[in-house]
Amino acid sequence: MPPGLGELNLKLASSSMKRDELTRKLAREDGLPVAVAQDRIDELVHRIVTKLRRGRPVELPGIGTLIKRAGTHNQR
Repeated sequence: MPPGLGELNLKLASSSMKRDELTRKLAREDGLPVAVAQDRIDELVHRIVTKLRRGRPVELPGIGTLIKRAGTHNQR
């Protein structure tokens, strides 16, 4: 996981956060430029999607485990 993201405290189960809000929150809490925060979020999403496409589960502490369902296919 990219540095900084593990320290971001979000209540994902109780609220919905848009990408721009998440970027600003990460930048503010970790003292990063917004562009750097966006790059870290993009990298995290890329890693998650890549693992799922390869059929590997993705564990998100405090949230659960993401898995690729049988019968789904990759779309680009």
